[in-house]
Amino acid sequence: MTRFSKKIEELIDESGETVQSLAEMGKINRTTLQRIKSGERLPTPKVFECLCKALRLSTTEIEELQALQEITQVGERCYYNRQKIVELMAVIFELTSYHIPFSKELKDPDCALVGSGEQAKIQIVTGLEAVQSVIENSIDRELFCQEEPHLKLSIPSHFERVYAHIFQQMLGNAKYLVLQDVQCFPEVSDESLADPGLGTLKTLIGLSLLDNITYHSHYYYQAVGKSQEINVLFPYFMLTSEEVIVISRDFCRAIRYRDSELYDLYQKGFVTILLQSEPFIEESRDLFAIYSLDTTYRIRQVIEPLPCFAYYATHEMVADKVRRELPFYDDLVSATNRFYDYFKAENRAMINVFSLNNLETFMDTGNMYFPEEVCHPFTPAERLMLTKQVRQDIAADARKTYAFDEKKIVLNSAVEFVNEATLVHLILHYQKADQQIFKTIKLKEAKIVAAFDDFFSSLPGSPYVLPKEDTLAAMDQLILRYEAQA
Repeated sequence: MTRFSKKIEELIDESGETVQSLAEMGKINRTTLQRIKSGERLPTPKVFECLCKALRLSTTEIEELQALQEITQVGERCYYNRQKIVELMAVIFELTSYHIPFSKELKDPDCALVGSGEQAKIQIVTGLEAVQSVIENSIDRELFCQEEPHLKLSIPSHFERVYAHIFQQMLGNAKYLVLQDVQCFPEVSDESLADPGLGTLKTLIGLSLLDNITYHSHYYYQAVGKSQEINVLFPYFMLTSEEVIVISRDFCRAIRYRDSELYDLYQKGFVTILLQSEPFIEESRDLFAIYSLDTTYRIRQVIEPLPCFAYYATHEMVADKVRRELPFYDDLVSATNRFYDYFKAENRAMINVFSLNNLETFMDTGNMYFPEEVCHPFTPAERLMLTKQVRQDIAADARKTYAFDEKKIVLNSAVEFVNEATLVHLILHYQKADQQIFKTIKLKEAKIVAAFDDFFSSLPGSPYVLPKEDTLAAMDQLILRYEAQA
């Protein structure tokens, strides 16, 4: 029996009903219900709904049962990976939608709690908790005692607790931190667990969105059983302004050094690792780099605030929208047209999921995500034309385009997910102190790319997107409202 069928059996027993009586109450075939109970089959959406009503389940119980059904269908690891991605989207929404005031002060780290060895040149600790404690104390001293705190880390991605500590200390803090790191994404062999890199990705992106952190990140990939050739020093380490902590592969042993020669050695080692690894999280104003306009990929899925308008953009429209006073006007128009032409020819099977709330905002303002100094707003007539073309393609099934159910997933104008053949690409764009910020996150780690690919591919027909008729009805209301205003 599966976890789902066991839960069904428990609920039937708790109800005091028999399979026969529940089948009659829910108008379900008795044999079908018996096979669901025994784990031989899963219910259709209609049978699931009828069974929940017959069992008189609460909303919480229905959600638990839905989760168990999905776990049975796709496996535990796939299910929990999908949940991690939903959580990641929620973090991006929260940190880019709400301003977090600088109201928290760091507490002075109490050196008495860590013992007299703390000020010695060398401190050796063993045990996971002891290692974590040494790292956290060193982070706290750096943040509290240094006027311009700076941290450099080279640790595996699945040791999320280190990053979670930095995040909690910096959230709402008046201090400013420069954070540099090199992420190691190890291959995951346990298929029953969520990919640990996804949990870390959520924390790392959260860190990159805090106003008081300047964050530069690189990454590399490490296969199971392979030696860590990229790092010729002790497997993992952290540098503060005054000390270096070297950490064993299992994170159960660490040595903290206050030695200038060794410190310089690790500083040079960190630079070497940066040169041998891939950029991961970068902030830029270069739209060519942000949107990969000089590179063409076979894009498989896109999640973005607006429906994909690239299919309808003519060369004339692009030339009109880009501001002519830009010193790189000709280059940007040429690159954009080249990119859109390739896009329209090669990405017809792409899945596109968007936000109706953001579409409404676009209809109000005519603004997309580009800086005002780069792109003119769309006129009311252009907004209506684009929205009508999207609506027509959805109605005719000409594009795989879907709208989020924003009671389940809220997407603001801050993020675009682009899933390419060997790469997951996140583009973040949001306002900070009246300035438009652009960040790009590109990751080629196979397991994480596969997790995003599965999540995006699972959206059509999932509870996270609206049925086609609901999407069309919402777009019709929007079009009618703006036609009346025209």
